[in-house]
Amino acid sequence: MHETIYNFWHLCDPKLPLNIERAGISYCDKNYIIERNGENIYSFEYIIEGSGVLEIESKTFYPKKNDVYILTKNSRHKYYSSEENPWIKIWVVFKGEFAESLFNQYLPADTYVVKDCNILSYMNEIVNIASLNQKNYSDLTDEISVILLRIVLHLKNHLENKVLSVPEQIKLCLDLNIENAMDINDVSMELGYSKNYIIKLFRECYGITPYTYFRKRKIELAQHYLRNSHLNINEISTKLNFADQHYFSSCFKAIAGISPSEFRRNNKAVLRNEK
Repeated sequence: MHETIYNFWHLCDPKLPLNIERAGISYCDKNYIIERNGENIYSFEYIIEGSGVLEIESKTFYPKKNDVYILTKNSRHKYYSSEENPWIKIWVVFKGEFAESLFNQYLPADTYVVKDCNILSYMNEIVNIASLNQKNYSDLTDEISVILLRIVLHLKNHLENKVLSVPEQIKLCLDLNIENAMDINDVSMELGYSKNYIIKLFRECYGITPYTYFRKRKIELAQHYLRNSHLNINEISTKLNFADQHYFSSCFKAIAGISPSEFRRNNKAVLRNEK
């Protein structure tokens, strides 16, 4: 049995909307078994190789390669690895209001296993961020919160098992790349449709162009960071791949009606009044 574990439980702050307790990779053996009786945590665990058993809330599942099993808040669960074909798995344990909101809004109740759903790239990204010792805790939770949203959206669409319309494909492509520098040419290449066709269908379905939608979603994420992180305005601008801070502030004011600094001041004032 070998594990690479990055622990952050000692840094958890109840004031943060999301806390990452730990993340890591486990190379299990026949002696691997974990049992909990109702803890305030969530976890995504992706099976890279092997098989095993998950017993959760009086139900039994058999997660194997390419499956995701999910541990939910206050659940009673036990999970253990197969003796003949032990798990290799990558996982993250987290908690907080943001985590609870993700589950309540996007995943059906009592979702414990999602079969044949590859989220390895997202999980690798989380573990890579967790391994960077120079990151402070609030920055780490900020970055991982966006990846957790991507994972939940991926799981949601996989569970619905539906064929997305072209406008829905465009929207999902944009949603999954909010922090990236993506333009209509990138969307066109990824989905295999012409730029004019993409713009036409998206506007007919959602009433705005893909560019306007993408910029609006970037500003919504910027507002999340301004409310819930310690990142300064320039750091948020860089993180969301704006050309520079001046352009970011201009876009922010055009959509939100006020500057990023005013938004942060107003939000903090509201929080003080609520206390």
